[in-house]
Amino acid sequence: MTFLPFALMAAAVVPGQVAVAIEPEIDTLEVSATRMPRALAEVPAAVTVIDGDDLAVGRLSASLAEALARVPGLFVQNAGNFSQDARIALRGFGAQSAFGIRGVMIVVDGVPQTLPDGQAQVDAIDLAAVERIEILRGPASAAYGNAAGGVILIRTRRPGESASASARQEIAAFGRRDSRFALSLPLGPVGLRLSGGHFEQDGFRRHARVEQRRADLKLAWQARAQTRVDFDLGYFDAPEERDPGGLTAEQARTQPRAARPANLRFDAGEALEQWRTALALRHSPTDDQQLAANAFLFARDFSNRLPFADGGQVELDRRYSGIDLRHQIERAGLRVSTGLDWREQHDRRQRFDNLDGVRGDRVLVQREQVNALGAFVQAVLPLGDTLDLSAGLRHDRVRLDVADRMPVDGDDSGARSWRETTPTAGLSWRPDPRWTVYAGYGRVFQTPTTTELANPSDPAAGGGFNPTLGPETADSLELGARWRGEHLQFQAAIFRLSVDDAITTIEVPEFSGSGREFFANAGRSTRRGLELDARWQGRGPWRVELGYTHSDFEFDRFETADGDFSGNRLPGVPRHRLHARIAWIGESGLDLALDAAWTESFFADTINRNRSDARSELALSARRDWSFGDWRLGVRGGVFNLLDQRYHDNVRINAFGGRFFEPAPDRHAYGGIELAWR
Repeated sequence: MTFLPFALMAAAVVPGQVAVAIEPEIDTLEVSATRMPRALAEVPAAVTVIDGDDLAVGRLSASLAEALARVPGLFVQNAGNFSQDARIALRGFGAQSAFGIRGVMIVVDGVPQTLPDGQAQVDAIDLAAVERIEILRGPASAAYGNAAGGVILIRTRRPGESASASARQEIAAFGRRDSRFALSLPLGPVGLRLSGGHFEQDGFRRHARVEQRRADLKLAWQARAQTRVDFDLGYFDAPEERDPGGLTAEQARTQPRAARPANLRFDAGEALEQWRTALALRHSPTDDQQLAANAFLFARDFSNRLPFADGGQVELDRRYSGIDLRHQIERAGLRVSTGLDWREQHDRRQRFDNLDGVRGDRVLVQREQVNALGAFVQAVLPLGDTLDLSAGLRHDRVRLDVADRMPVDGDDSGARSWRETTPTAGLSWRPDPRWTVYAGYGRVFQTPTTTELANPSDPAAGGGFNPTLGPETADSLELGARWRGEHLQFQAAIFRLSVDDAITTIEVPEFSGSGREFFANAGRSTRRGLELDARWQGRGPWRVELGYTHSDFEFDRFETADGDFSGNRLPGVPRHRLHARIAWIGESGLDLALDAAWTESFFADTINRNRSDARSELALSARRDWSFGDWRLGVRGGVFNLLDQRYHDNVRINAFGGRFFEPAPDRHAYGGIELAWR
């Protein structure tokens, strides 16, 4: 990691060393994850775009982990345990999340799925309707505020200009059944799209059954040439998502399909119901101006059963709402975007004893409210024909209030508030239309979530919040280069992140073995990384993709009552990861793809004593379409874990008792059929 990245960069920025025949005209690819829509060639940061055939080959994904596994800089786990959601680590952000996604901004059709306290849930996203994913692999707090160590922007299908309908059915091993439908109708100036689905599977492991139902209504109204209004109403219901729990290394090797006994005893798992509504307005009063306004509301009722008795059942009623306002103008080449974001999160949290899966006495009633207000400005100034200067600044205020509604053991009410100002700056240079060389700086912050603020000084009470836990901050420096030609695309990026007060799990003796987790700030750490991504497509049907990630993430200073972990590696992130895809996209409607990935062993705990084994993955997928006038029939299928390897689908960081591992399924196949009319 000393001179290698710089040598690669030096070679990359000398076009004469690359002997590739490229047409002089290169299509412009626009990205929106920057929050100011820009041509990819102008962006001073690493960006990956997945769309079109990249999403078409393969199965109807039920997990975001399957869609993002090929992206350098991302380490995605947990495609199989739906009660824990996808586990995403983006340049280390989110690696130590207790569950689900942490520290990464998730945006779907302009609506942030990341809560104002920094948590994100993506279980309600209809991945079968996704038509484009953009991944911005760098700090984005200057644009998005709290918990934006990177951005995953997802765009789903909008109503089409003509009528269409489709129905899909997939079946797979381990009782997997995935049914989807979609209907799109133009109604004068209004387009309508209605979609829905039902998903269920028994799971590879015992006690892993899941059932989900979803429906979504989209309306798109082109009020006039300069004005567009979009409305979205979504429903998601998961009456059953069981949790088989983690296993020790020996159990994972000898009994990979087993569930943790405590998870069986306490019937661990969750159920939830969510309604979502959003309204978006886009208006261009002049050719060089754009106004945008978004308003949204989520209502999420959630309950889960944890594998312990005292306070082991949680009931959470959540209301999450927000309004985004943005204005963009371009004058004399200078583009300026200003905006204001308001977020509010209301949680009513109750805890009950878990009496072997039966709800016992109520032990906690707590109201939690998070308010966030942020204002930002972004600007892009051309410094000649081939050089752009980008800059941004944002100020955020985040406030958390806790009201103890059951103060029999003392009143744990209180409030915490944080104010953060985050800058960003970058230069992008285009020596010719195919090349971009860039340098960027950014700052990111993430406040503790309501879950992480649980008070370790009195864990038996279970209420209140930790008054000593503060935000995590990081400063990032990045250098990169992009080549985008007709047949070849290449990206290289090196970065250095200096992280202060990283939020990490700690051991609380009074709650050892309970499954509860508590958190502290971890001093200072440094993350250095290299990301390479190459894609080639000739004039024929073949496509080749190669990706490599090197992650050198260490704690520089981390001392706790349990010991001094300075010099240890950040758990949950492999040092090396490789991915390759070979695809054949035929004109006859037959598509084939072979995906291979290798992940180096990585640590499962902060003390660096336990490791996950290295793993090799191989998957084969195929699709065949036939057209009959206005009708299209599609068949798809494939095999996962083609080599029948034993590896871990998920690693639970710092899990008590050495139960870190959730085994991945054996070799298994899937098949699906789709009938569409247009």
